[in-house]
Amino acid sequence: MKKHLLLISCIVLLITSTGSSQNSDFIPLFNGRDLTNWVLAAPEGFEVVLGELITRSHGPGTDIFTAKSYGNFILRLEFLLSEVGNSGVFIWRNPSIQGNGFEVQLLAPWTPWRPDLYCTGSLYGHVAVTNRPDETPGIWHSMEIICDRKLVTVSVNGEVTTIADIDTVETLAGKPYTGLIGLQGNHGRKGQYAKFRNIYIRDLDAEPDYIIKGFYDKNDQRRKLAQIAAVNMGAKMVQPLAGMLSEENPAAYSGAKQALFDIAAKASDPECPENIKKEVNAEVIKSIMNASSDAEINYLRWLSGLITE
Repeated sequence: MKKHLLLISCIVLLITSTGSSQNSDFIPLFNGRDLTNWVLAAPEGFEVVLGELITRSHGPGTDIFTAKSYGNFILRLEFLLSEVGNSGVFIWRNPSIQGNGFEVQLLAPWTPWRPDLYCTGSLYGHVAVTNRPDETPGIWHSMEIICDRKLVTVSVNGEVTTIADIDTVETLAGKPYTGLIGLQGNHGRKGQYAKFRNIYIRDLDAEPDYIIKGFYDKNDQRRKLAQIAAVNMGAKMVQPLAGMLSEENPAAYSGAKQALFDIAAKASDPECPENIKKEVNAEVIKSIMNASSDAEINYLRWLSGLITE
């Protein structure tokens, strides 16, 4: 029980320490008008009607996925299920690989008894809910899914239903920590449906402070993903990474040094826009002024020369 409460406290701390305003921190994944940002697995799997994303076909292969991959994020949405509705939210999915990623279940209460491992809010077949949510069909429910590296937390209608430490779930071993987000097509009876609206995401891998923490993760794959996120951010990450060149943690130091090189290498590409090149080099020069050792200064000067040569 103490461990469970500690995990909940960690999630609350994550949200409160990084802000929770939907307007300032979250961006819409669904614009309410069309399927921008989404890719259909089947031509008529989903349809946009009056600001709602609705399942329109039945059976496997009728899902819809984001056009972009996500690793660490906070996803918020509202869903409504028909009387025999059966759907889900896919996380870290690669549709071309069987069994890739996992599903957060959405299921109307149409069977006499449904195990906690398969009810709404569970990581379907992997992690059961510890707090069963309201599953009343025909009304809107809210859901929040937080993927914080190895920790996945699901809340329904503002109440935590499921907390999963990926490292301790044997059936999730080897799963990727990044991939597409998806909405499952209608897996209930023909003529049943699921509706979605107000789908927002906060991409934690676009926040420098969060990315830096990933360099200290004990898991090699998660450290590598933090490094990739840093390189994708470019100039904004130069000074935070340069500050790690005096780091005593070997893995964090090595990752930061490599990320800085990769950012500089991208900026040195002849096809890199001149404004980006200048922005990256300006951040490198600022970092030189704040460096604490000759070794750091020499490395940063070499990176600056790489960019401007």
